[in-house]
Formats: sequence, structure tokens, C-alpha cells
Amino acid sequence: MNSLFKSEHSYRAILEGAVEGILLADLETKHIAYANPAACTLFGFSLEELLELKVLDLHPPEHIDEVLKVFEAQARGEMELACSIPCQRKNGTTFYADINTSRCEIDGVAYNVGFFTDVTERQSVEEAIFTTERLLVSIFDAVPDLLIVIDRNFKIRYTNFKGHDTIEQKDPEKGKTCFGRFKLLDEPCEDCTALPVFETGCTVEREMANPVDGITREVRAFPIKDQKGEVIYVVEYVRDITERKQAEDNRLRLEKQILQTQKLESLGIMAGGIAHDFNNLLSGIFGNIDLARLMSKDDTIKDHLDTAMRTMTRAQSLTHQLLTFAKGGLPVRKTGDLGRFVKETSKFALSGSIIKCKYTIPNDLWNCDFDENQLGQAIDNLIINALQSMSTGGIIRIVGSNIIIGLGEHNTLPAGKYVNIAIEDKGIGIPVDIQSRIFDPFFTTKEEGSGLGLATTYSIIKKHDGHIDVTSEPGKGSTFTLYIPASGDTIEESPQEEADTHTGKGVILVMDDEMVVRFTLKEMLKSFGYASVSAKRGEEALVFFRDAQNQKEPYAAIILDLTIAGGLGGKEVVEEIRKVDQNIPVFVTSGYAEDPIIAKPQEYGFTASLKKPFTTSELASLLNTYVQSS
Repeated sequence: MNSLFKSEHSYRAILEGAVEGILLADLETKHIAYANPAACTLFGFSLEELLELKVLDLHPPEHIDEVLKVFEAQARGEMELACSIPCQRKNGTTFYADINTSRCEIDGVAYNVGFFTDVTERQSVEEAIFTTERLLVSIFDAVPDLLIVIDRNFKIRYTNFKGHDTIEQKDPEKGKTCFGRFKLLDEPCEDCTALPVFETGCTVEREMANPVDGITREVRAFPIKDQKGEVIYVVEYVRDITERKQAEDNRLRLEKQILQTQKLESLGIMAGGIAHDFNNLLSGIFGNIDLARLMSKDDTIKDHLDTAMRTMTRAQSLTHQLLTFAKGGLPVRKTGDLGRFVKETSKFALSGSIIKCKYTIPNDLWNCDFDENQLGQAIDNLIINALQSMSTGGIIRIVGSNIIIGLGEHNTLPAGKYVNIAIEDKGIGIPVDIQSRIFDPFFTTKEEGSGLGLATTYSIIKKHDGHIDVTSEPGKGSTFTLYIPASGDTIEESPQEEADTHTGKGVILVMDDEMVVRFTLKEMLKSFGYASVSAKRGEEALVFFRDAQNQKEPYAAIILDLTIAGGLGGKEVVEEIRKVDQNIPVFVTSGYAEDPIIAKPQEYGFTASLKKPFTTSELASLLNTYVQSS
């Protein structure tokens, strides 16, 4: 063998100068017959040590079978084989090597020639890349939203698990175009997010609403660039935001309703400021016209006074409409049949009109607690609104029903039982751009409108702890839907109407800071047979009251104005009176008719209340009820 290699110096020089490790091993015995210097360095053995070893000694025990398979294959005549398996150095460390082997015969002996290349570093890089890829894939698949990787040909290269449920394909495969994932298109459309990213290299964000599945998606597409800065892939991050959009829409609607309420409260502050003075003035005018009408013997003058009274009634109605907004104003509620009340009110509002009503109101509609004056005003406003929208005639449908609202089912109403009243017209409808403003105070599209009708209605319904909705389509009509809380009480019996005249005797104490009101009350009481004592302030009224008590000549009744500028008002005065006399009739009057004290006078020590302005007939009815007539 040595003579063979000695005679081939040129081959030896080539082998020993090679950078790869070269081993020659007997195919039968597996003993190493030759090793070049590179092999000695690679395995950490000297040449003498290697020549004492078998090839199997240079591999970890668990990989011996792979080595034996190579020898067996070459023993069968297979000439060239390649593999990549771990090798073992003298110091026990291992390394990966690419091994290319071939079979040769020298002097009739079969050998295996192996060329060893250390690829440990490459193997580590490949393992790191593989681990990173697995990590990224795991992260991508863990993302609850859709991730899509798209190449420059708009082909899908990768989707995470979410993509299998989102893309309109059973199993999104590599190579399919991205155009059809939501809209089933064959080419990029104006909503395409990948195209502008490839063109500009910038991130693109869009919302995409799909009318087919009703889903709104938020798409964020960002680029992946190569070393030259060119975009080679686009990653699309797609999130279903349908629920978020719905929640946002609900929030915006709720904010509008809150803003609407705030607007009404602001108007209420203004209304409350002017209510008292304005109604005091009306009381003087109203009362004196009424007195003059009753006392006049001239029919012509009486007719003019009747006309003036009707005009004043309209002024009174407008004032009450404005006062509906007053902050803190409470409706004076009584339990009643809301269905019957709505039917009667709407019929009256449409009397003389070419518009007719059709009612679908069940007999078992629940009772409600409501203020007939206020709610009647709200129904009137809605009927008039419907009537004005149907100038050529038609039919208004009014539908009543009982509904139960569960917890969280309505944006503003608490859970409970409600009576639902829907008023539907087939008029011109409400333009979409103003639908959100129709309940705003003073907003109107009518040349002669005040802009208070629907705003008043909104305020009345809110003060009844209810809600009003509107749906409208231009050219097809509108539907206003009222929700009024159902009552657990039975319907109260209506008291029989008293006569509009009264006769009495004695003295009645009147307190009001307006001279015209004091004078008017004095004349009204005089017409009933009473004398009167007038006071401007509460302090003065209490002096008169105590003097009468001390002289054992108590007043037949006391009438107190609720609010006195710069002095004690009715609330403070009645508290002092009740400390002395619990039975004397004490009436409260106010131009601020929506005050809680006017709504529930008994809770504050008063016998009853009287809203300004009032007529002689209304005062007579009050006295008939609570003061003994003569």
C-alpha cells in the first residue's frame, strides 16, 4: 500500500493540500487507511491515531446506523453517496459535516473515500432560521385577526389560521390572488390596499364595509422591503370592527340625546327666568278682561272681550308650551287609559281636517301615569306635524301596544313595562340631513313655525320618564314612537266638575308682589262676596296672619304667590302658618306653572295650587272645592 502512494506523489500532493477532510476506509473492516492533514485537523487526531481507528469511531453512537448504511450501499456497488450527519472529535465534541463518498478499488481491495466539510455554522443558522420561522408562524396564528402576506403579483403567500374562516375560500392556498377575498373580484379595485403600498412603500389604512355579509373591516397594509428598499411583500392586517362600529354608533346616538337634553335644560333656565314675570302680567290682563266680560251688559263689548279672551288663551297656551322646558318642572300625573286618551286627543286635533285616523289600540293596553295637559299638548304637536306633512290628504295610523324592555335592551330607558304609541303618516317625510335636529328648540323648516312643537313634545315625554323615537324616509312618511312607563295603579275616578261660580263671606289674605295681580284677585274675590287683605311680601303676610289669629278673626283662606323677589315666598310663609293652623285653606299660585310645588302642593303644606294666569271660573272652582260657601 505504501509503495502505491509513494509512486503517486502528484496525487498525494493534491490530497494533502485539499481543504476538505479526506478519509480512506476499508469497506469490509471499516478501518481508516488514509487521512489527509485537513481530516486530522477536523477530527483533532494525529495521522497515527486516525490510522488506528475505524470510521465508526468518528461518529456519535446514535448515528452509527447511518454510517453503516453508506458502507452497505457501496458494498452493493453504489459508487457515489452523500449525507449530512454529526461527527465526533477526539475531545468528544460533535459537529455537522456534509459527507460525499465514493467507492474505489486499490490492489483488489475495496475502499470508501469520504470528503468531509464542516457545516456546523451553516446548520446553526438554518436551525435559527427554522426556529424563527416557527416562532413567527406561531405568533401569526395566535393573532385573533386576519393576517395575509401578498407578493408583487397579488398572490397570497401566507394566511394565518383566522384567514381560513375569513377569506371567502374554503382553504386559502398559496398562489391565489388577493382580489377576491372579500368581494370576489378579478383585479384590484379602488378599495385595494396592497396596490398603493406596492406603489408608494407607505402603510395604508382603510375601512371596508361589505354589503354581502354585513361586516365592516379595518384593513392596515404595510410593506416588507428588500435590502434595496423595494417592496417585495405586503402584509395586510384585517380586523372585524362591526361590533365596535355599532357600539360607536350607539355612543354617538346617546351623545346626541344627551346634547338634546342639555339644550332643553339650557332653554329651561331661560324659560324659568321669564315665566314668573310674564305670567304675572298675563294674570292681570287675563283676570281683568274676564271680570269685564262677566260684568258687561253691552253685548257688542262682551263679544270683543270674548275675542280678547280667546286671544289670551292662545297666549297662555304658548307660554305653557315654553314653560314645558323649565328645568325641574314636573308633570301633574294621574293614572289613566293612555290609549283612549290618545284617541280622543287626536280626534280633537284633526276635527275639521280632511285627514283621517285609523287606530289599532288594543283594549288591554296598560294604564299609565301622565299629565293630561302636557301629554295632550305632545300628542297635538305630533298630529299637527303629521297633518301639515300631508297637505293633499291621507290617513294617519296610530298603533298602541304593550312592551317589556329588558335590562340593557334600550340605550336610554331602564328595564320595565311600557306602553308604545306609534303615530305614522304618509307625508313628505323628513330630509336625512335634518333628522338629527328636529327636536332642537326653535329649529323649524316652516315659514310660520315657532320651532317649539317637537322640542316641546320631546321635553314632555322625557319628563314622563319616557322616550321618543323617529324614523322617516323622504317622500314616504314618518313614524314617531312614544314609550311611556306603564303604571301599576288603577284609574283614578275623575271628580265631578264644580260650578264656575262661588258665593262666600269673610276675609281672604292675598300675598303677591305684583300690584296688578293683587288688584285683580281683590276684584275677583269681591265678586264672590269676600273682602280681602293684600300683602306684597311674605313678612307682611305673616304679620297680618298672626294679628288675625290673635284677634280671633281667622281668614277664610289664604292665597300666596310662590316666588317673591327679595322677600319670603309662599313656601316659607306656609311653613310658618302650619305651625299655628293646620286646617286653614292655603293656596299657592305661580307664573312658573311647572314648579314641583305647583305639581304636588300638598307635599309642601298647601291645600291646592292655581296656575297663573287663571280665570274667575277657575278660582271659583278652587274655592268651591276647599272653602265653605255661604
